[in-house]
Amino acid sequence: MNGVIYARYSSEGQREESIEGQIRECREYCDKNGITVVRIYIDRALSAKTDHRPEFQRMIKDSARGTFEAVVVWKLDRFSRNRYDSAHCKAALKKNSVRVVSAKENIAEGPEGIILESMLEGMAEYYSAELSVKVIRGHTENALKCKYNGGTPTFGYQIDAERHYQLDPNRASVVLDIFKAYDSGKTMKEIMDTLNELGVTTVRGKPIDLNFVSGILHNRKYIGEYRYRDVVTPGGIPLIVPEDLFERVQERMAKNKRAPARHKAEDDYLLTTKLFCGTCKSFMVGESGTSQNQSKHHYYRCVNTKKKKTCNAKRKSIKKRPIENAVVDAVMEKVMDDAFVEYIADMVMELQTKESSELPALRQQLAETEKGIENMLNAIQAGILNASTKQRLDDLEKAKEGIELSIAQEEMQRPMFTREQVLFWLCRFRKLDATTLEGRRKLIDSFVNSVVVYDDYILITFNYKDGTKTVSFKDIKSSDLSSLGGPKVR
Repeated sequence: MNGVIYARYSSEGQREESIEGQIRECREYCDKNGITVVRIYIDRALSAKTDHRPEFQRMIKDSARGTFEAVVVWKLDRFSRNRYDSAHCKAALKKNSVRVVSAKENIAEGPEGIILESMLEGMAEYYSAELSVKVIRGHTENALKCKYNGGTPTFGYQIDAERHYQLDPNRASVVLDIFKAYDSGKTMKEIMDTLNELGVTTVRGKPIDLNFVSGILHNRKYIGEYRYRDVVTPGGIPLIVPEDLFERVQERMAKNKRAPARHKAEDDYLLTTKLFCGTCKSFMVGESGTSQNQSKHHYYRCVNTKKKKTCNAKRKSIKKRPIENAVVDAVMEKVMDDAFVEYIADMVMELQTKESSELPALRQQLAETEKGIENMLNAIQAGILNASTKQRLDDLEKAKEGIELSIAQEEMQRPMFTREQVLFWLCRFRKLDATTLEGRRKLIDSFVNSVVVYDDYILITFNYKDGTKTVSFKDIKSSDLSSLGGPKVR
């Protein structure tokens, strides 16, 4: 039988060796029980209390392909510590004729085995819940005494022998300087740049980034407030920042949050690497400029009109927003067309039926090997049996196992989608908000292959055979685009 191994550890405190140990013992179990391992799934530092684990979910999904019949785990608590999730996932596996096997727990088949398995899972879940309660209880007791509860220490503080917060003489002044700088009008980026120039690092020794600065400015510990879950103790730890300064900073951050963003979506040129000049066939790249009235304009410009100046196109640049709107509108027109959606679904299904170059060769090898085995068996039945015959048969059987393993591994690398899944994915684009940056990017990245700018029109090529659309500048709502003349569309 073919099988897969699933291994995980649940905290950063555990080491990579624990994964290696699980896999080693699972492999030993597979070798003893005639299970061929076709793949190993590993989730690192993820709890088994829920099934929201990427490799775990991938394993459940892959089971539908019929390439393995068993999931081997070191112990059942590696699979799940929640009996409801465990039952649900095992039911999904069972539907696909896959069972879960424990390498270290000898569980019999039949009703008694089911009872023992349920008990083991229940104990694992109980242990997890009990441990969580104990941890929270202990942390709460610490919190009532304003003690440190573990984790990365807060920048600006040290932890003494009794686990109380004390000022860090080297970093506390940096915290106060950050608050004063922001209160004086500096931006978070300016503060970040200054700290990096001075060689300041985080507690873990990493360079300062914007998240670090923002975290400092929002942290109420710096006004002496200790907080853990429902326990809040004003004055529970030494104060670094005066409360009036802290409140002024909070007001300024709230005001800046409501203000227009400095880096708007206009700075995202969605057609980069897809937009070409129709005259010289070179890339058109994003640029921006400021007019005499201090208005900022964004546009795409042919690279050969900048330095080399070898392009003689009449339309050397084009405004960013109108051309992106035209492309997005063209894509949405396609997406809303039922015939287009059906065509793409047909194309995807057809592509899935085309096998890799490896599979046909492997299947041919398998057929030839099976034919050889059949010939050897016929020879044995005819009375031709000697040491050479037996050795040849053993070699063929071993070769067959290797080829079958290669076929299973190759098939698992090519996930198959149903037509309903493809149609569902395509129709989701109809609900995208084409006014948002993320929505526009998804539409362009998914469906547009290239856009070529000519003097009087643009040619959009979509990501499917013979998929093109010509859009005249007269149809694009922008006087800046339609004001330049050029040859008519032939």
